[in-house]
Amino acid sequence: KTWVKMFKKPGKGLKKSYQPGSMMSLALTKGLMNEPGQNSCFLNSAVQVLWQLDIFRRSLRHLSGHFCLGDSCIFCALKSIFSQFQQSRERVLPSDSLRNALAETFKDEQRFQLGLMDDAAECFFRRTSWRGIHLHIVSDPSTDTCSSKSCITHQKFAMMLYEQFVCRCCGASSDPHPFTEFVHYVSTTALCQQVDRMLGKNRPDMFGELLQAANSTGDLRSCPSDCGQSIKIRRVLLNCPEIVTIGFVWDSEQSDLTDDVIWSLGPRLNLCGLFNCVSDENAKRCELHLVGICFSSKHYSAFAYHTKSSKWMFFDDATVKEIGSKWKDVALKCIRGHFQPLLLFYTNPEGSPVSNEDAPRQTTMCPRYKAQVNGDATVCYYGFPSLLNPHPSSPNSWKS
Repeated sequence: KTWVKMFKKPGKGLKKSYQPGSMMSLALTKGLMNEPGQNSCFLNSAVQVLWQLDIFRRSLRHLSGHFCLGDSCIFCALKSIFSQFQQSRERVLPSDSLRNALAETFKDEQRFQLGLMDDAAECFFRRTSWRGIHLHIVSDPSTDTCSSKSCITHQKFAMMLYEQFVCRCCGASSDPHPFTEFVHYVSTTALCQQVDRMLGKNRPDMFGELLQAANSTGDLRSCPSDCGQSIKIRRVLLNCPEIVTIGFVWDSEQSDLTDDVIWSLGPRLNLCGLFNCVSDENAKRCELHLVGICFSSKHYSAFAYHTKSSKWMFFDDATVKEIGSKWKDVALKCIRGHFQPLLLFYTNPEGSPVSNEDAPRQTTMCPRYKAQVNGDATVCYYGFPSLLNPHPSSPNSWKS
């Protein structure tokens, strides 16, 4: 395949051992412990990618005051690990503080309990970096449309969208449906089908168009005016997110499409290709770079681009290895290791940290309690209602 051949040239430097703490990295790459029985690989891969996301790391560094959850404070635990990444002379660090905070916070749901394996995607976005950080920074978490300039979740990760059906035949249209998206999920089966259809037309900058075509496969609806036409949904991006996350949906854990999906991945992503329409002028000109990938093969690991050394790094718990400076080096490593990509992270190389002008100036300790909301039992952690598992019919539900 033309698309495949672009990346299949042999690379150099594969499996070269990387020494955490070397001068070239400013001592900022370290492994994370995962002793037998801990089953913390899902958490370790999440933490490593978050640390290597420059925008996220610098934004978190700007923030200190927050709504603290004591022993269950994910914010404190993440800040502590990041501080150790920067200051500790140890090559391998424990992630116990964050693991314990997750276990304590979600013990009523029996999620992320000590010694039990869990889902890295859940850990990334439903629990840690998105909703957890949002709840720690914003005093009023009752709305999905957060306007706080200091909220990393909404200022950097959120994609503000609306969906609408427009008939090209009669001109009828449905009411626009606005929503906020944090992960743009795509079926790997549909993606591979689109790669086959676009054979010979593929360019390195076409990955966004591939994802859009895959995401709209089979998504046909009847014309709103019943003119008899079948129409596709239009998705319009309204803002310019600096971190875009692509999530893959697999038909099975051991898919024979894994190699094809890896070769189809593009190191660059244009927002104009990913969506039918982009209204923000900055988003129209923005090209995002692939900087992090979370993989699963019955065990979680991650690749991340280390900007200080301009190298791709491989993180597998305590193991940290330099892979190479080219994306093809990563692709070859993935093929050889039979890694199944789960999440892709694209960032704006010109991105900046969040503003802290409206961030909490001090740390506020909040007591734990439970409450009833609209007659439904809703767990409330340390003074504010948890949006980590909103009721599916709630207007505050997060689409992810």
